[in-house]
Amino acid sequence: MVSSRENFEVQVNKGGRWATETVVPKEVEARALAKKFLADKKCEGARIVRNWMRSDGTMDETEIFAQTRAGADDGPVRISQIDEVPEKCETPEEFMGPQGRNTVNRIFRSYLDKAILTPTELMHNYKELKRLQDKDTLVPSAVDRVSQLQTKDSEQDSKSRSQEIFKSIDDISARAKRVENVKLPKLDGCFSDAIKEIRAQAGGEDVDYLAMVLLSRDLINARSWVGKLEFLCKLAVEDSDPHAVELLDGVIADVLGSAVVQEILGWQPGLGAAICRMFDLADGKFPTEKSEAGESAEILNRLFAEKKLPISRACMLDRAHRQIRSPNPLYRSESGKELEELKKLVERTMTPTGFISGSETAEALTIRYSRQIEQGGAPGRKATVNGLFRMLPDRAQGLVYLCDLAGSPWGGTATPEIAELVDYCLSARHLGDFCVRSLPPKEKMLRATLAHKIAAAAAFPPAVREKICGFIDTMLEAYLVTEQIVEKLDHQDSHLRDRAVRLVQFCAAGVLPEGKAMNRARQRILSLLRQPNFDAHFIDGFTDPVRAQKALRDFHILLVKAGFG
Repeated sequence: MVSSRENFEVQVNKGGRWATETVVPKEVEARALAKKFLADKKCEGARIVRNWMRSDGTMDETEIFAQTRAGADDGPVRISQIDEVPEKCETPEEFMGPQGRNTVNRIFRSYLDKAILTPTELMHNYKELKRLQDKDTLVPSAVDRVSQLQTKDSEQDSKSRSQEIFKSIDDISARAKRVENVKLPKLDGCFSDAIKEIRAQAGGEDVDYLAMVLLSRDLINARSWVGKLEFLCKLAVEDSDPHAVELLDGVIADVLGSAVVQEILGWQPGLGAAICRMFDLADGKFPTEKSEAGESAEILNRLFAEKKLPISRACMLDRAHRQIRSPNPLYRSESGKELEELKKLVERTMTPTGFISGSETAEALTIRYSRQIEQGGAPGRKATVNGLFRMLPDRAQGLVYLCDLAGSPWGGTATPEIAELVDYCLSARHLGDFCVRSLPPKEKMLRATLAHKIAAAAAFPPAVREKICGFIDTMLEAYLVTEQIVEKLDHQDSHLRDRAVRLVQFCAAGVLPEGKAMNRARQRILSLLRQPNFDAHFIDGFTDPVRAQKALRDFHILLVKAGFG
């Protein structure tokens, strides 16, 4: 008799994603249905998941059968049309690095989704690489596209660049074939432990390369994107070796180049909301409750929060920015909500340290806004820059936007329009006119100081940078005077120790840039430090000499942090 606590879920693979077709109570019935699905040549795969309800009410899921067809074919597979590529890879190692794999991920997206393969598996498995090379004209088309993009503005011709790329592909293929039958340790525990075993037997082959071969052999058995992600994330979260996690990070980035991101994010009301969630995930702040990727999403979010996946984070940010630049509407159901959704996106991408990715973010948002503008040429550029600028809450953040945009290719075509708005920012009469008036004093100063920092590194002529920074510094100094910020911190009725600590903490908090405003605050501190017997007065009131000396040491450490040498 079959227990009512058990059932069998029959799933089929559709476009690289597993979807449940039916749930039955008996294993034999599930296997018969899976076989029936696989009889259809268009079926890319079928699998059976056994669901068992434990006594505590939780569900245990075990995959008991899986079969896929890398060759399931419903017509020719074509390369994806890409419009940008990274700088040239000169060696096979560079082709197999993060940027090279990212390009492979994008240009072979259709093929990789059908085969459910990452670029890492493709490059470290000779049979899979050979299968791709034998697939119509897929590889020659991809090489031709990449070589054209990489030689577009150079003296090299695309034909010679194609020959260089083919040479590297041949080298990668020969290397994969050479190690195809090399015996490697089992990946039963930590990835770093397996790497140590490989190191002991590597011989003349590169240890990291063999580690990737081993990882690929195991990863290729996971026949869904969520399965691959779960396998890799569990390895990464359980390993404390930074180098092992770095290798895993690159492969996790490969997986995040697939449609698995849609499963991680779950249902979203529109593209705008989905992009915001991508940024949340990259920051490790993604709410995983509605994710369709289950435990994988939770582990991935945790790894991002712990800043263990810089390569994968860069992949997520790149994907988010490409979606911002795309012509797809941010909210498909109501076209009138496009600007409203864009405003939410602008707010999400602006952080306490500026735009998430600086010039890249500013340019992507500008390109998105430009699709709302009907005019072309200079009038269109002016309307675009002005429109995005007005979406920001005040001149301080508007200036951050202009500085970042100036450093982008798009901004290079709109220099007069940017300059006009910079002058508008510098027409602010005081800090309350430059920042949102209702902000607390500390937040106003932080926002102005951020604009100062971004402007100091902006792609403006030196004279313009100095003008902007001088204006903000003067405005901050005036704010200190009119609001008596320093005097309030240095209240005469307080103990000398409290006054000194408050002032030094203020200077160390990053609320002021180096300049006149900071010097004014430091002068007040110096006047305290120069008082006779300062140290004795500072520890006055302590009965425990050990605590007194610790307080004095901590104060001197704080002085160094505040720039007192």
